[in-house]
Amino acid sequence: GEMAEFQDGSAFVWRSQVIFNEIKSDIPAHEAEEIEELYEELESAYDARVDPSEVATLTNGILHEYDEIREQKLEFAAGLEETLGHFWALEQNLDDKNAELALIHATHPIAELYDAMKPQLKSVNLDGEVEDILIGLKTKATIDVSRSQAQDAIDDAKDAVAIARTAVVGDALSDSTGFKVALIGTLLETSIAEYAEAVEDGVIGEMAEFQDGSAFVWRSQVIFNEIKSDIPAHEAEEIEELYEELESAYDARVDPSEVETLAGGIIHEISEILGEESEDAELQSYVDEIRELLTQAKQEYQNGDSDLALSLATKAYLDNYEFLEGPLIEAGERELMEEVEIMLREELRGMMKSGASVSEVNSQIDAILIKMDTVEVVVPEFGTIAMMILAVAIIGSILFASKSKLMTIKPF
Repeated sequence: GEMAEFQDGSAFVWRSQVIFNEIKSDIPAHEAEEIEELYEELESAYDARVDPSEVATLTNGILHEYDEIREQKLEFAAGLEETLGHFWALEQNLDDKNAELALIHATHPIAELYDAMKPQLKSVNLDGEVEDILIGLKTKATIDVSRSQAQDAIDDAKDAVAIARTAVVGDALSDSTGFKVALIGTLLETSIAEYAEAVEDGVIGEMAEFQDGSAFVWRSQVIFNEIKSDIPAHEAEEIEELYEELESAYDARVDPSEVETLAGGIIHEISEILGEESEDAELQSYVDEIRELLTQAKQEYQNGDSDLALSLATKAYLDNYEFLEGPLIEAGERELMEEVEIMLREELRGMMKSGASVSEVNSQIDAILIKMDTVEVVVPEFGTIAMMILAVAIIGSILFASKSKLMTIKPF
């Protein structure tokens, strides 16, 4: 009925495919094949003059694939950024000759972050190399060697991070302002959770977590400074002022709610820059995601893919449960918070690493899922939950019942 508009639509699809072909090599092969097939179907749909709803379905299928790819790359890149944050904290502790905290930050990337990144590293044949380098930090970057020797080991690890970023994420996406803005938001969200776990009544109870929060804020600010010139001047000034207030808040050991407000203000500003006026993720979404990830992990472990199962379990902890720890503490449930943390972060992941039987892993996951029912009830922000669920959760908890770090470094 409108030939000009028909040609517009066709031209824009063609142009999008040109761009896709430019970045195809940066996309996992399986996803790239699916997108190519969808483009072929879309071309046929135009030729056949199908109903617009069919074109919308095919186009949305391509958009969905792009969204999934971007989310996977964002998660991986966030893991790399947190790793760089730990390297920074490691350097500070080496300068302060704090052996205990230096060891914590030297081992954290391999102990937790690596497991979530391993499947993607394996896809580009970098898993063994990165693993060896990160493991080596435990003995090569300590106060027992010269500071220059320790720095050489850290610099090698930084080089490995850069190589992994190029291989998995791709330089084009890594260098894009929008992607960096999204990374800033992810790092700040994680820093909020770390600070909430670390500080109570103006006292640092968990120094490693306090330093984690500080390191992730620092790393987010490094990224911000890389893209500041691409951001409208007024918004950039507001973000800089919020960072200054956030630094002062860390120095003053303020209540976690104040840190959340300040970091949330930066997140709000960058959301506006991205054109995303989204509300903060509800706590319920973290519980739902944990359930889904652990259910998938159970299936993958049963299928014999222990690496993928371990990656899913690690994401359940790092990308989701850590954001529930602060609210659980505020709800007076520190004991429950620590119990689930140990079950998920240490016990379940330890089982998968050591090759425990499928039945043992299944039982552990089932126990954690029952605990999540309790978590869902005791945190007020989840809203009204049926008391029947609480009763089941308590009974399940009975049936399935089964951190102290020191000294300080100045943030930023």
